[in-house]
This record gives sequence, structure tokens and C-alpha cells, in this order.
Amino acid sequence: MYDILRISISTPGHFSLGDTTPTESNLDPSDVWLFTDPVAKEGYARRSRLDQLQQDILAYAMFDGHWALEELELKREIRRLLQVGVLAPKGTFSYLSPHPSVYRAIGEGMLEVNGRKFHIAVGDDIVFVPWLARVSCPGLSGPVRVGRFQSVTNLCLCCDAFPMASNLCERALAVLHQTLRH
Repeated sequence: MYDILRISISTPGHFSLGDTTPTESNLDPSDVWLFTDPVAKEGYARRSRLDQLQQDILAYAMFDGHWALEELELKREIRRLLQVGVLAPKGTFSYLSPHPSVYRAIGEGMLEVNGRKFHIAVGDDIVFVPWLARVSCPGLSGPVRVGRFQSVTNLCLCCDAFPMASNLCERALAVLHQTLRH
């Protein structure tokens, strides 16, 4: 099961600058790699598993080939906080696909997504959480986790973290996804 406290992959010898930059102008809701850290993507490509990661993201992180509006709003908020110097790339990424970059708070601030406010203290880590993980862990709100995370060494696809989801038909996945809106 997805553990929100053990969330980032240590990347010795590979420092990522993040999946978001302060100067990004266009957020394409159908861009499969929008929340994938470049170092994670490169690692899958080196092991000839990039297609497997892409299929996992399409099936279990995106919905119907698109990122949700609140997920895009989170991306804009991360970009804004990078621009004003509240966040900086930590150089690591989440162990769960789509393997988003983890950001470290270097200043106090607030992140607001879909009307929910997340207070950020210096030293906090910030990371995107895919919808299937949010549905599978009752009590999680919003597409973001803010806290102090531990490093782990194993990558995990959503299909492996939530094996029962692969047994669900498209309609059942749609119903699960819809529960996030209520």
C-alpha cells in the first residue's frame, strides 16, 4: 500500500531539477509526463520500461487521458511557489508512479488547490499524489502531500501498489475517480 510518509526516492549521483519550472507557460492536460520527474523517466528509459510507466500513468494516474483540473491547479501553484522562492526542487521524486518531483520549502507559504489551503513551513516536502492513491487512503485530501518524507529505494507503479485496481473495469475506475469530487 502507498505510504505517504515514505515517499521519496534517493537518487545518488543524479540530481533532478524537478518536473516543474518557474517559467513553464503551458500546461497540457493530456501530457502524460507532466508529473514525472526527468530522472525517473530517464531511469525507466534506460531499463527499456518507459512504455510500462506510460501505460501505468494513463491507466492509474491520469483519468481518461487527462489530468484533473485540481491536479493542473497544483502544478500552477508549485510553479508560483518556485517563482517567489518558497519552494525549490529537492532533487528526489516520489516512489509511486508517475514519480513526481519532491519540492522542499525554503520559505513559509501557503499552497491553495481547489479551495483547500495547505500551510507550508520551512523544511516541509511537497509532492503530487495521484488520484488512485488518494482514493485508496481515506482521509487524504487534495492532490498534494505536505510533510517531512523518508527516503526509500524501490520504485513502484500504481498497478503494483494497488493491485485490485487492475481488476476493475473502466466504469468502476470512473466511479472511483468521481468519488474525489464529493
